[in-house]
Amino acid sequence: MLAAGVVLGATGRSAIASDPEAQPAPPSYSRYAKLDMFARALAIIEQYYVRPVDDQEIVYAALRGLVSELDPHTSFLPPRDAKLLREDIEGAFGGIGMVVVLGRESTGARYLDVRDVVPGGPADKANIAPGHRVLAINGQSIAQFVDLQRAITVIRGEPGTTVKLTVEDPVRGVKRTVELARAIIDTPPVEVRSLGEGIGVLRLRDFPEDAAADVKDGVLALQKEAGEQGLRGLVLDLRDNGGGLLDEAIRIVDLFVDEGAIVRTRGRRGVVLDEAHARRLTTLDPVPLVVLVNKGSASASEIVAGALQDHQRALVIGERTYGKGSVQAPFELSDGSLLKLTTALYYTPNDRLIQASGIMPDVFVGATDPGARVDLDSRPEIRPERESPRHLEPEDFGRSSPPMGSVTPAERAAADDVQLRRAVQHLKAWERVAGKGK
Repeated sequence: MLAAGVVLGATGRSAIASDPEAQPAPPSYSRYAKLDMFARALAIIEQYYVRPVDDQEIVYAALRGLVSELDPHTSFLPPRDAKLLREDIEGAFGGIGMVVVLGRESTGARYLDVRDVVPGGPADKANIAPGHRVLAINGQSIAQFVDLQRAITVIRGEPGTTVKLTVEDPVRGVKRTVELARAIIDTPPVEVRSLGEGIGVLRLRDFPEDAAADVKDGVLALQKEAGEQGLRGLVLDLRDNGGGLLDEAIRIVDLFVDEGAIVRTRGRRGVVLDEAHARRLTTLDPVPLVVLVNKGSASASEIVAGALQDHQRALVIGERTYGKGSVQAPFELSDGSLLKLTTALYYTPNDRLIQASGIMPDVFVGATDPGARVDLDSRPEIRPERESPRHLEPEDFGRSSPPMGSVTPAERAAADDVQLRRAVQHLKAWERVAGKGK
């Protein structure tokens, strides 16, 4: 859910560069000796295992085991899964137009929790809405699927073919089975709406090709709708945005920042591989800006939020973001399978490492339940990057990175008075962005 595709370098090419400090392999090193050991083990399994084995599948399993020793975002994808990834990157595929996560009843029963529905898609036309639950696919209970990806694979298919879903509305207690015709889903990345009083909201779902152009068009449309009073404030909603293309994230920041670094990419031992900068010619007219983030904001979303925060161009409100700050480069193998390899890490303009740290909001606001006294977790089913057993630990390579989310003296003085502490956060944040966007 959170990986919106393979992220490429700032030039649109994979962020791979030679490391001037890389050490050569020792003279005794032999890759071929290791390959010979693997070939010998494979031959023994093929010859002596109690039952015949599929040699192709066993090699795929070995490659999955090879990358399992690395970080969670390095993976091996056999041809079928690689095809699904390419479809995600291209932004169009045969499906029904909804976003789901794996949910679980208090009894342990699993279901697919519908989090979003693409307007005009097959699911939308069948009156499936966020909050509904998918209990079965083609009569097969969700509990029978190994994981979320397997369930999604069954839901997807050739455009024009059909899939049956058993859907429940937990609020009304209504359960029904619907048959949906799969279609090419070209998800609109941007949704805009005016709240009145010159305040507009621009929601960005992900970062496909031309996302920056769509954001620009959305801002201009909101400015036009605001009329003579002008656009007095803009909310950029990046909640549950799992990322996408780095180039588009850079271009979106460039719409709001007229100079300085946007994102820095560092490889082994912190060597700078790439650095993107803002260009004054592309900057829109300034407007007060707030960025909304939550635990589901990852990768390119964190690059945008971190850059706007470092440039003191926007107030970031919400929850600490996911913390996916690594670069994956795709390496296609001869049979169409794909090796997705982590090659570098992202840093904000102030050299804050995103990986496993995430972006701390200026003002923390969780998913507050009406009448509740505390902020609730907006996405309790999401374990952030830093809780993954194999996550890449932060390294500063001797550089001093600015602290993330440090408590100010005024916040400490507010102690346990939540309302007073929130007021202090707002005052400090607006002080930080004073004069920006005006």
